Order: sequence, then C-alpha cells, then structure tokens
Amino acid sequence: MSIPLKPGQQLVPITKLRPSMRGFDCEVIVLETAMPTTTRDGQTIHTFLVADKTASIIMNVWGNDGKFIRNGDIIRIEGAEAKLFKGFMQLTTARFGKLKRVGEDTMLFREAPNVSEMQWVTEEESRSISTEDVRN
Repeated sequence: MSIPLKPGQQLVPITKLRPSMRGFDCEVIVLETAMPTTTRDGQTIHTFLVADKTASIIMNVWGNDGKFIRNGDIIRIEGAEAKLFKGFMQLTTARFGKLKRVGEDTMLFREAPNVSEMQWVTEEESRSISTEDVRN
C-alpha cells in the first residue's frame, strides 16, 4: 500500500542525518511508542523509536499529530529536521513539516545502530576539546 514518491522527491536514510539538517524527507516505521509528555507551556510531545533500512532514531512529534501514530505505522515525513537534545540527535518535523501514514507493518528496518544513542559534539565543543589535547 506504499504511496509513490513525488517527482524529484528523495528520501534521506537515517544514517545520513546530521545535527541541524532541515527540510529533508524520510520514511520510517514506528517500533516503539513512549508516553506523551507535556511541556511547561502546555504543549504535548509524542515520542517514538522509528527506523528505516539503515538505522533507528528517536522521533518527537509536537501537538495532536502524535496521537494518531501507532506501532507498525510507516510514516513519510516531509520537511523533517534532525536536532540535538542534550547532545543526542532526534528527528522531528519542521514548523511546516508534514507527516503522512503510507503503510503499516511491511518495511525492512534495522534497530542498530540507534543514532539517538550516539553523543554528538558541536564544532565549538570539538575545537575546545582539541585545544585541551594540545595543552596536555
């Protein structure tokens, strides 16, 4: 039941994601669903472990869209972002991004590596680390 890509549309695999990437499209299968959390200002965040054929990652969906996502759903994200949260990368929709359910339960995927478990270092942190190495 997969929906065909739009002409010229390319999907970015999870292993190609880098912190601060924006406006890309990807397709993932939902492996796990966590309990939603509410921010101090009352916004709801739905958190999922998702995967594609290359790796897995934590995906956050803000607002009501996350209420309708279930384990096994295959989701196409248009206008996605890869963001760092406490040094770990997560997938989310950009402000005007779109989520679309394009199937369920029939997608090859890899749980490992989970790129959300890899600690990322910013360029600034990297420069300070290499400066400290030179001093020692």
